[in-house]
Amino acid sequence: MRQSLFKLFNRRWFAVLLCIAGVVASTLLNTRVGLGGKSDDVIDRFYDSRLGDNCISTQLSNLYKATTGLTAIAGHYSLDSSAANQASERLETALLNSDGKVSALYADYQALLEAADELIARLDLASLSKRDAESLELYSTTIGDAREAIEGSDYNARVREFLRANNRFPTGGLAAFAGVRMPELFQ
Repeated sequence: MRQSLFKLFNRRWFAVLLCIAGVVASTLLNTRVGLGGKSDDVIDRFYDSRLGDNCISTQLSNLYKATTGLTAIAGHYSLDSSAANQASERLETALLNSDGKVSALYADYQALLEAADELIARLDLASLSKRDAESLELYSTTIGDAREAIEGSDYNARVREFLRANNRFPTGGLAAFAGVRMPELFQ
């Protein structure tokens, strides 16, 4: 057994095959570590408010919390808030389960904005108590601020810059083969 293994190692084709395997493994590992780290840095900007202002996930959280507050006010006046409530719950669930798949969150974000705007318009027409009117103003401001912060975020610009630099041959192919999670646009 040892002699047959020794003979195998002495063959030129086997030595070439081992070298090729080593180079491929080294290249994939280097791609995974180097490019994967850079990609994770971009993705983390979506989720981690410590990495920059206008962290989109924090603003999305503010948005669904404010919308939940609007639905509570609507409940005081028997106004239908089911669309806003469902959109809020969908966004909250999607955000908790997104795992870097931010492009899927955008549709839920848009749906929540639409439902919140519709509910705010209906609440503006209602005869609200002073306390509810103040709460409506607060929630409306929170939603507006969150929308403004998301639109002012540099996240999409960073993703585009990263993809422009790294999503071409051969890097893009190596990244896919090495299992690097590429950042997605929030749109």
